[in-house]
Amino acid sequence: MHRQIPLSGQPNFRDLGGYASSDGRRVKWGLVYRSGELSQLGEDDVRKLAELRIRTVVDLRSPEEVAVRGQGRLPEGATLRAMPIASSDMFKKLIPSLLAGDFSRVPAGLLDNVNRHLVRDFSMQYGGLLRALSDPASRPLVFHCTQGKDRAGFGAAIVLSALGVPWETVVEDYLLSNHYRKADNDKMLGMIRSFAAQRGGEEGEETAFERVEGLLYVKEQNLQAAHAEILERYGSVAGYLMDGLGCSQDVLEQLRDELLE
Repeated sequence: MHRQIPLSGQPNFRDLGGYASSDGRRVKWGLVYRSGELSQLGEDDVRKLAELRIRTVVDLRSPEEVAVRGQGRLPEGATLRAMPIASSDMFKKLIPSLLAGDFSRVPAGLLDNVNRHLVRDFSMQYGGLLRALSDPASRPLVFHCTQGKDRAGFGAAIVLSALGVPWETVVEDYLLSNHYRKADNDKMLGMIRSFAAQRGGEEGEETAFERVEGLLYVKEQNLQAAHAEILERYGSVAGYLMDGLGCSQDVLEQLRDELLE
C-alpha cells in the first residue's frame, strides 16, 4: 500500500493506514485520509477519489478561504461536512506587512502559537472529526485544510492518538508534509525571495526566506507546542480526547475496533 495518493491537483493527499498502535494492531488502509484543499483537483483526480469510495469530506477551512480558493471537488455521492477553523488573527494582522515586503514582523514561533491555539479554541471541530469518523456510514473519510499541514496535521495527530498510535509515530506522520509539499514550498520560497530582494535588498531577502520557510515547512517543535498545551490543560492526550473533545471511552474503543486490524 502507498501512503501518498498521487493527485495532479493536490500533493499532500495521504492514507493514514499502516501505522502501528501501541497494542500491536495497525491502522487499516483505505478508511481515513488527510489532505490539503481539494478545490484544484482535475477530472482524473476526482475519479481517483471515487475509486477510493470516499463518502465524507471534512473541510477544516474557514468560509473566507473557501470563498477565495473555491469549494472542494468531490466525487459523486460524497458528503461535505464543514468544520471551519478560522485562520488565526495573527495571520490577518501580518498580511499588510507581507504585501509591503516587510517579513521581519513574522514571529519566529508563529506556528507554535497556532498549534496551541488549535488545542485551546477548536475542540468542537476536532471532536466533531472523531465523531464523524466513528460512524461507519461516513467512511472512507478525508479531512483537509488548505495545505494539509497545520490544521489537518493536528487533526491527523488527534486521529492517530485516538487509535493508540505512539506519539513518536504521530510526529513522523506530521513531518511527512515537508516531503510531499517540497516542490510547492520551494516554488513559493523562490517567489518570496525574489519579491523581498526587490523590496529590501540582500538582508531583506534572507529575513523573508527564513521567516516564510518557517511558515511553509512544519517542524517537530510546532506539534510539540500543541502537545505541551494538551498536557498543561488536560494532563495527557487521553485526557484531552475525553475531557477536551468529549469522546467517551466507548467511542474510542469503537474507533480502535473498527479502524485497527
